[in-house]
Amino acid sequence: MKHHIFTSEEKRELERNSNISKVINSNVEYTEEFKQKVLREHEKSGKTAKQIFSEAGIPDWFNCGKYATKCLVRWKFQKKYPKLNKRGRPKFEFDEKLQGMTINELRQRVMYLEREIESLKKIKSVKK
Repeated sequence: MKHHIFTSEEKRELERNSNISKVINSNVEYTEEFKQKVLREHEKSGKTAKQIFSEAGIPDWFNCGKYATKCLVRWKFQKKYPKLNKRGRPKFEFDEKLQGMTINELRQRVMYLEREIESLKKIKSVKK
């Protein structure tokens, strides 16, 4: 369902489900309670994510392929690493020593790191 813009009928059907908190364009946001329930049930009963989604009333036309499994994997990861951003690109915090560097110093640093990566790749390929 990736990048599928929901029709107004599809949106209404999804929004009627109490486990879904928001439907916007092609995105569905689930309630925290539902996410926790899916993780608990999967862990305790060994049910597949798709079974849990079906039992929760998520429509079959939406719960197709590996959608539910991908949600489960993502929620497990978010539970394991709660401090990471849930959406968008991860935030990058600049090291203080990078803040004071000039453009040329930064370029030199990048070139050094690129050479280091290349040498590590060569070492890794030799070990195989």
